[in-house]
Amino acid sequence: MHISPGRTHAGRIRRSLAVAAAGGAIVVAVAVGTGMASGSTATTATVTAAQLQATVNSAFGTSIQASSLPPLIRTALARATGSLTPAQIALAKTCYKSDTCTVGSGKITLGIADGFGGNSWRQFTRMNVILQALTYPQIGKIIYTNANAVLATYESNIRTLVADGAKAIVGYNDFGPSAEPAFAAAQAAGAVVSTYVSGSTAPASTVSTAVQPDLCTAGKTMAAAAKAATGSAHPNVAIFSGTPGNPQDAGWSKCALAAGLTQVFAATTQWTPAGAFSAAGALITSGKPAQAILYSYSNPVPQIVKAYTSAHKKIPAIITWTEDNGTACTWKNKPFPLYWTNSINWPARVSVTAAMTKLSGGSVPADVLYPFPFFRVTAANNGCSPSLPAAYPGRSGLLVPKSLIATVLAG
Repeated sequence: MHISPGRTHAGRIRRSLAVAAAGGAIVVAVAVGTGMASGSTATTATVTAAQLQATVNSAFGTSIQASSLPPLIRTALARATGSLTPAQIALAKTCYKSDTCTVGSGKITLGIADGFGGNSWRQFTRMNVILQALTYPQIGKIIYTNANAVLATYESNIRTLVADGAKAIVGYNDFGPSAEPAFAAAQAAGAVVSTYVSGSTAPASTVSTAVQPDLCTAGKTMAAAAKAATGSAHPNVAIFSGTPGNPQDAGWSKCALAAGLTQVFAATTQWTPAGAFSAAGALITSGKPAQAILYSYSNPVPQIVKAYTSAHKKIPAIITWTEDNGTACTWKNKPFPLYWTNSINWPARVSVTAAMTKLSGGSVPADVLYPFPFFRVTAANNGCSPSLPAAYPGRSGLLVPKSLIATVLAG
């Protein structure tokens, strides 16, 4: 069973034809060869409709028709389709382990501006950016920055990326409008900025393309899931958020509450296991009758379960973004009402494609909204893989080949 939000179109959306399609096939220009500075070249490759659909299914965790997606998403996922060469795998590993790496002879430097890189979702998302960059021979260097949830550091990192020649900057914005002046200055200096997942209402002069779900629709969908999970038309809920003030949580939580939920508790968690355990402990101690916890990151959920189990309390329903192996296996051992989404690491690839399209003179939309279904976890679909570490994000939405998973999990 899954609850799928309706497709909505924000006022800032502009149409663009980002893919060339003929006879059910999509033609994209991709990098082939060694992927090293001396050997990367560009060619055109045909991705069949069936191949693209398989990638879409893997990204979303459900059968969403590729033809229904925005053109920029289709272009990005077409580039993500296919196998990497051993040389590209080796290069991706090397690049992941270094904050600055050379990936080819191209003239464009790609900057990654991460507001907080301290969990497995951020790390697998970074690998998605690297892998997408390897499909562009125009990209010669990748620079990674991590602000560790400090706004001043984030602003400084963006300035440094521009000073170091980054013409494409992608990242998760943990700070909302507070970070927008730094983005605007970067674009005024000639860079193209694209954010993913975090939520943005900034004008195109500040953020060229924001790749995100419709946050209000996501909140309403979470509310529907909470009602289904609890059997109540107006359940009491706790809202757990990540980094304080991040626009993602602010966007969905407001609309979730407006859809008929009653908030009895709220806490920030920094999206870490320790933060989630502390928040759950505080909720239990408060005595507030929360029937469900709404959260935007599934990786720390086992710590919520641990807090309730240790206190000998019934685990409330949990409605959460992303998918996670540790949570899946925790649920398998001790089932409780749980709804979640795919791992949503893949939108970072769309941000890379948006920035590169813009830099090449192409038209890009100010917003790229993607479908965001929530699934009820069952014995048939929970996806627990005991052979993989708990930090593994999950079976869908990842788009990182098995040969690179151990690299990312090693940190």
